[in-house]
Amino acid sequence: MKITALEPQKRKRRRSQGQRAGPKVISVFLDGNFLFGLASETVAALGLHVGMEVDRGKLDDIAREEQQYQALQYAFLLLSYKARTTSELQQRLARKGFSPDIVSRTLQRLSELNMTDDAGFARRFAEDRITVGHKGKWRIRGELLKRGVAKEHIEDALATAPDEKAAAREVAEKYLSRNRRLEPDVLKRRLYAFLARRGFSPDTIRQVIDVDGAEST
Repeated sequence: MKITALEPQKRKRRRSQGQRAGPKVISVFLDGNFLFGLASETVAALGLHVGMEVDRGKLDDIAREEQQYQALQYAFLLLSYKARTTSELQQRLARKGFSPDIVSRTLQRLSELNMTDDAGFARRFAEDRITVGHKGKWRIRGELLKRGVAKEHIEDALATAPDEKAAAREVAEKYLSRNRRLEPDVLKRRLYAFLARRGFSPDTIRQVIDVDGAEST
């Protein structure tokens, strides 16, 4: 079998001004018949050219290289929206239909490009959830576990994260200002439950309630 033509496909018109065009696609013809379309990057990487002899094994290599390219491009797209953990990327790539081998190689390539960093993700996530989201470290630990972050990265991130007491105190003050008409005992129980649902530890909650409860009486 021989490659008889490599022809650029016409790109679809962009729907709006400024929208990025898709990758350039090359139509590959084998023995005069259209076989498939490949990204121009795949054609270049494999050195495909008109007149090149290919066998079934080579066609399998071409298909695998194209899948690898598409998986990497999809990962780049996901990361362009927001930072993600390695586990989140693995799940999204698998859900897209890429094989385990392609997913593994894609994640390895992202790591080589320094585009995945679960330890750094955990640190930034913890700091943001405490200082901006006003959530407690217990809740943050659970959220990071759900995102597939290793326990050692989570514990390191929580150890260096800001103190949660300031966040808990701010949440408590707002809650107290909205519910001052409640009986003190009822207010204290409800405030405790409210802070617990936001993931603050029992020690933090007790300290905050003792201070804010005394100030509110």
